[in-house]
Amino acid sequence: MKILFVPYGSVKAPATRYRVSQIIPLLEKENIGCAVFSSISGFSTKLMLRSPEFSMPGRVFYYIYVFVERIVRFFPILMLVSFYDVIFLQRTTFSFGLEKLLALRNKNIVFDIDDAIYLTDSESGGILTRIKKFFKENEVIGMLKVASTVIVENDYIKNFVSGYCGNVLKIPGPIDTDRFAPAVKEPREKVIVGWIGSPATTVYLHMLDGVFKALSDKYDFVEFRFIGAGRYDNPGIRYEIMPWAYDTEVALLRSFDIGVMPMPDDAWTRGKLGCKMLQYMALGIPALVSYTPTNAEMIEDGVNGYFASSDREWISRLSLLIEDRALRGRIGGAGRDTVVAKCSLRTNIGRYVKVFSGAYSHDSQIAKKSF
Repeated sequence: MKILFVPYGSVKAPATRYRVSQIIPLLEKENIGCAVFSSISGFSTKLMLRSPEFSMPGRVFYYIYVFVERIVRFFPILMLVSFYDVIFLQRTTFSFGLEKLLALRNKNIVFDIDDAIYLTDSESGGILTRIKKFFKENEVIGMLKVASTVIVENDYIKNFVSGYCGNVLKIPGPIDTDRFAPAVKEPREKVIVGWIGSPATTVYLHMLDGVFKALSDKYDFVEFRFIGAGRYDNPGIRYEIMPWAYDTEVALLRSFDIGVMPMPDDAWTRGKLGCKMLQYMALGIPALVSYTPTNAEMIEDGVNGYFASSDREWISRLSLLIEDRALRGRIGGAGRDTVVAKCSLRTNIGRYVKVFSGAYSHDSQIAKKSF
């Protein structure tokens, strides 16, 4: 069996790394041939990750550029799909109903949607937002209708997807728990509260500006470390911003004593099962996150992590973790156990193989009946 992976973005995009790149080596061990052709280039992926920092003219240029590039790159994808048994589209959609042409050449389409990409990440009523919403919703629905199987990451997305495709499977993560494994920490007085993300999610970090200031005033041994943050400034707290790189992210994360993931609870964020939350948990780092119904699919408050919904709760629960090293160990260990059981790469790779084999064998059976 041969699979063509078509992710939305190069390996620089987190979704491509987690939902495509890291599963390929394990599939190849199962004698499954794999090839990758991204729907946008590496250059456009870099633009995508930096786009939240663009001015309005820059953002308009970026949207037009990527829109045109996706159409141009569709045609080599269309030529390639007939040479593979299964097509795996990770977040990838096409405008103007082009996905129907894809299905004519290969019906074995597995569509992976780990985010609410049928929504816009802004609730403003501007013309640009309305245009984005129109195209995104129609593109996603079009892809759902031609997909033989859809893989989702959480129940929120599953509820939407189920209205358009009858074959839906939930696979959270997956996280390589061999790579993201806890390390023994030497006792130290300093406590590091950390966050990992990208320029696109740095805006959420500002939700805790006042919390960080209060904790800095309360504890002189607390420091903050932010990996991959874009433009961020918070005078009065002790913090450092570290660049994200694949080769250093695990080591930097292991330096955290506590991991935070602030985010609003809205239609867009409910489609996110935060990757950073799963990373913290996999590494045995106690995670304190904003409450959303989707995050509650993974965290049991006070057992394998903590929720916070107000500055008062953030300060109270961070203080609890800062002051109690043994508690950090218990919560972090329980979080690790949860991720290993529900989200680990090794736990879920068999489900991917089953999906791909099912899509391929289903088509073979149809071919035999037709013959």
